[in-house]
Amino acid sequence: MKQIVLAAIALFAAAAARADEAPPLQPLVDATPEGGVLRPPAGRYSGPVVLGKAMTLDGSGSVVVTGNDAGTVLTVNGAQITIAGLKIEHSGQRHEAGDACILLQNASFSIVKDNVLEDCLTGVDVERSDNNILRDNRILGGKGSEDMRGDGIRVWWSNDNRIEGNKVFAHRDVIFEYSTRNLLKGNEIEGGRYGTHFMYASGNVAEGNTYIEDSVGIFSMFSSDLRLVGNRILRSNGAVGKGIGLKEADNVTLENNLILDCAIGLYNDDSPSDPDRPNVIRGNRFAFNGIGVQYHRNQESNIFSRNDFVGNFTDVMVQDGGAATASQWDGNYWDDYQGFDRKHSGVGETPFEIYSYADKLWANTPLASFFRGSPALESLDFLLRLAPFSRPVLVLRDKQPATHPFDNDGAAAGG
Repeated sequence: MKQIVLAAIALFAAAAARADEAPPLQPLVDATPEGGVLRPPAGRYSGPVVLGKAMTLDGSGSVVVTGNDAGTVLTVNGAQITIAGLKIEHSGQRHEAGDACILLQNASFSIVKDNVLEDCLTGVDVERSDNNILRDNRILGGKGSEDMRGDGIRVWWSNDNRIEGNKVFAHRDVIFEYSTRNLLKGNEIEGGRYGTHFMYASGNVAEGNTYIEDSVGIFSMFSSDLRLVGNRILRSNGAVGKGIGLKEADNVTLENNLILDCAIGLYNDDSPSDPDRPNVIRGNRFAFNGIGVQYHRNQESNIFSRNDFVGNFTDVMVQDGGAATASQWDGNYWDDYQGFDRKHSGVGETPFEIYSYADKLWANTPLASFFRGSPALESLDFLLRLAPFSRPVLVLRDKQPATHPFDNDGAAAGG
């Protein structure tokens, strides 16, 4: 009798599970004619789903597609396909398989907009896909440690795509690899590792994006001809905290960005690698960072003009304790400039200079950085400035410093 009861309970549980199981969405997709519009009835559906013909899949905000924790949920591998108004969730979690909420693979002239992507390894994976639009999607991550999460948006070997108005939370990176002429505009990227990472990806534009509490806001590694314009990068802190980083990057324009409350505002490692292709850093505001600009070494062919340096613990520092005199510093605002402007021209009558005194101690001795800002180190710095035992190192000279801030705050953002 007991065995019969247990069997009945098992049959009832299996029937209930089948009743709750979401029906597959693929048959509805297959039944939609070329160029047609599919608006499924409100409810929950199962993936995986593959769209390979021109069509529109519109969830109208009331359709959920689940991957049931296995594989990629929705794949686009055709042209002129629109995915809109869906909630897509529960992809697999296998990095080697590239599991994602949405995969654009050999797709073109397609649109992914107004979707919510949740609990997926990678949010949107764009592979060998050109001329697509990702707009106004909400991509939520958060599983596992920062370096083991998938990417919010990954663009690989793909060109001429527009990624606009998306909100990406708690994923690993938004990354561009071997891709060019892509526009990243008006997105909000928060709580990731690299807010945006360009890797061997030249000729791209990041404009009007907001980065909040990412370990690194924007990093260009072996990527040149970039335009980083009107972005707001806030609170990139921690052991590797950087607002913007350049690694062997040539002909990069940084303009009208706000870099606020980061461990390092701008980090330069051998950029540019080609001195005939200078980087232009113009109209940015470096405010309340631990270090405004940090160089790996005295790097030539960087042009700094009309930037605001306000409230940084250290405005400019070179890691080896040396100079940044190989760069061009012209007409920047420095909040600790002590010169005069008797002609009221907005330009100081004497150059602004930074010398390296006791700050070399914490710059070159990592353990000493614990005491940065302490009364002991501040007193030592004061005494060395008052009566130096050796000639201090000139870090930089701005011959025509501005006497008023430009109030650069990312307002040029087009997002």
